[in-house]
Amino acid sequence: MVQVLKLGKWGNSNAIRLPKGMLEKVGITPTDQEVSVDVTTDSIVIKPKKEEKMINKLFENYDSSKPYPFETVDKGGAVGEELY
Repeated sequence: MVQVLKLGKWGNSNAIRLPKGMLEKVGITPTDQEVSVDVTTDSIVIKPKKEEKMINKLFENYDSSKPYPFETVDKGGAVGEELY
């Protein structure tokens, strides 16, 4: 469904008012929810921002092409009769 909306001024910027029903259809609540905006040569795509999973945040700077730094990780050593 294509809907024609008007572009208006908002301070020194331009703005488009999006109807509540349109936002709800894609899962955006009409509050201060963050959205992601992707701009290409001929379109602007607005999507609800998904919360990044904690595991992805923990490994965001991890480079799997490098060897694991065993020498800098404290493994605690043996506590019984473990063999290393």
